[in-house]
Amino acid sequence: MSIQPVLQALTQIFTSIVFFIPRLVNGLIILIIGYIISWVVRWIMRFVFRHIGLEQRAERSGLHETMRGLGVKAALPEIVVQIVFFFLLLSFATTAVRLMEFTVVADLLDSILHFVPRAISAALLIIIGSMLARFLGNAVISVADNVNITYGKTLGRIIEYTIVAFVFVLAVSTMGVDTTILTTSLTIIIASAGLAIALTFGFGSREAARNVIAGYYVRQNFQPGQRVTCGEYSGRVRSTSGAYTVLEVTDANGQGSTISLPNSLLARSVVTSQEDTPELPPAPTPEPPPAPEQA
Repeated sequence: MSIQPVLQALTQIFTSIVFFIPRLVNGLIILIIGYIISWVVRWIMRFVFRHIGLEQRAERSGLHETMRGLGVKAALPEIVVQIVFFFLLLSFATTAVRLMEFTVVADLLDSILHFVPRAISAALLIIIGSMLARFLGNAVISVADNVNITYGKTLGRIIEYTIVAFVFVLAVSTMGVDTTILTTSLTIIIASAGLAIALTFGFGSREAARNVIAGYYVRQNFQPGQRVTCGEYSGRVRSTSGAYTVLEVTDANGQGSTISLPNSLLARSVVTSQEDTPELPPAPTPEPPPAPEQA
């Protein structure tokens, strides 16, 4: 029995180990150096962020509130620091593994390394888009409150969630995921909802829309407490809501009551108004001059 094949196999194994040890040592050295560099960069970034007050600036700008709304509880400086740390460490690890000739592992790490920037871009897009959506939603709510629209909060939230949905689809697309079906479905849903709202508002709520629009002009011309006369109705303006104006009227028996008039009626009718003239206090009676003294 020949032992030559056995010796040849052992020789190849020993030779592979001998050639692999330098690559392993070099890879470990690169990995250790990479960890040290990543740690130093993380420490420097923490030091800089602490001295420029990045966390306080993010809190004042509302960025932390938006991130907490997305379920992120960590502070912005710490998130940035950790992302940079692991990105640098992953870069050195990819180089070290490739130097060890672990091709499959190196390709996997390289794919992750190329995916990280896209993930960061998507996260930033979601955060900025959420801030913009919340700002626009609050702006709509504020405008609706100023014109006394009771459903302004619901309208603002609908606008906010719609913008967030589009931003989410755009972020997923940034990560390289095919969003054709998702985008088409979302567009169809939003278009259908918008068409339904438009038809409802156009046909079923024409009078309400007319009153809401007329309410703006009524508030510009008539102030609370002002006496107005519109046709057979006469009284003092108590308040003007989104669709109606409330008048305080007095009947023939002297009983006070309130009546609600559609804003469109006041806008298209001839309305006479009367400013209250404040009553002047009576003029003081002059004192008679003193009688002259008789000698």
